[in-house]
Amino acid sequence: MSTIARGRHVRDPRHPVASLLVRGALTAVAVVVVVSLSAAAVLVRQLDGNIVAADVEALLEDRPTPEPEATEALNILVLGADRAEGEAVDLGSSVEQSRRADTTILVHLAADRDSATLVSIPRDSMVQGPACLLEDGTRTDAGLIQFNAAFEHGGVACTINTVEETTGVFIDHYVVVDYDGFLDIVDALGGVRVCLPEAVDDSFSGLDLPAGEQTVRGDQALAYVRARKIGDGSDLGRIERQQAFIASMVQQATSTGLLARPNRLISVLDAGTRSLTTDPGLASVTALASVARSVQALPADRVRFVTVPTEPWPQDENRVVWTPAADELWASIREDAPLPGSEPSAPPSPEPSPTQAPDPLTVSPAEITVDVVNAGARGGAAGDAATDLRIQGFTVGAILNGDEEVDGVRLVVPPGQEEAARTVLEAFPDAELVAATDGERIRVELGSGAPFVQEVPNRLGDEPLPQRTLPPDPGASPSLSVRAATDDICA
Repeated sequence: MSTIARGRHVRDPRHPVASLLVRGALTAVAVVVVVSLSAAAVLVRQLDGNIVAADVEALLEDRPTPEPEATEALNILVLGADRAEGEAVDLGSSVEQSRRADTTILVHLAADRDSATLVSIPRDSMVQGPACLLEDGTRTDAGLIQFNAAFEHGGVACTINTVEETTGVFIDHYVVVDYDGFLDIVDALGGVRVCLPEAVDDSFSGLDLPAGEQTVRGDQALAYVRARKIGDGSDLGRIERQQAFIASMVQQATSTGLLARPNRLISVLDAGTRSLTTDPGLASVTALASVARSVQALPADRVRFVTVPTEPWPQDENRVVWTPAADELWASIREDAPLPGSEPSAPPSPEPSPTQAPDPLTVSPAEITVDVVNAGARGGAAGDAATDLRIQGFTVGAILNGDEEVDGVRLVVPPGQEEAARTVLEAFPDAELVAATDGERIRVELGSGAPFVQEVPNRLGDEPLPQRTLPPDPGASPSLSVRAATDDICA
């Protein structure tokens, strides 16, 4: 495993709530890190002794190389799993008992620590699993598996190998939280507020709650995050509840003033550390605190929960497969880039100053003949553009398919056609102008992302341009469903 802070300077603490949240997806990880700011040395040693370290480095193979721009980002794989009392976490062994990672969340801390993304991986996902190396030297079989079977058959190491193989994301650290310890954390917090749209009486999970907002603790809290026989009964519905529950835990810790009440804080810290197994790089309060300090300034609304986009598996509707949108999600994690669809809109172009009015156009569309070329645009784009130009008085000489693809629109302007090009440019305001060495007609090349033709000021006639819309892209990925840590628990 790599070093924790990657050589970054930590920031002064300003928002401890954010650090509580980011610690993985379970407050077990989150609350531990605060101890470096408040606990005595004796308590630190006690809590260090609670954390179990398990080194899986020797079992990790064919690992991806972090992207250059993402070398200071941090990816922590958080696993929630059942474990009998006193049972060690499997490193990479063949397991006889039916243990599976019930919850898997990839926590991505941006290199600048300005955002954190918690990606839930559905346990029912069908993925291509690698041949994982086990401690005894044997290997699991490579091939199509249900995602959480990687933990059952090959332990933590195989789960990391599977995530890295299927996503290309390098995993820096891992944390396993057992559910018995999770119960202790919830109880130490005094319970956690949840919201149910309707009453639930599920004998399978033991969840028995009325509708509306209420506080859960103990077995009811565990049943709430694990139950699958409520709502639509899907793993995706369960993931939504888990994400809301994690956010509520942070809100609970904040509203009760946990940091200002040492007796409550110590009980939560003790419960949290007793539930953790991590790689050696995170297996101390000091190491966890180092991560915490690096995100102290992170506002809670910059912590977002995302589920890997899926669709039903054709062979079994109770299983899912990742959609093309998942590729975009993993690319954003690998490249430490904004989530797909979350990039801020470009600022509007400033209005021209009245004192800087453009020179009037000197060439009428009736005097201009253009060739229109499809150079990588959608099908039919050149024909649509030719129609819109003719409506305004332009003459279209030829409609062609180009040999070279361009971005947007490119106007190729022959010698002596500079003034005419100013008129054509009004129809394509953001076009790139390229001077040609010969020829008589302006060439309009439409590439990827080319806009529709605009109305020119000195157009002929008054027939309106058609109201055109882009056809749906069959390969387009649906937008991600993102939940912020500050969202209402009933949302």
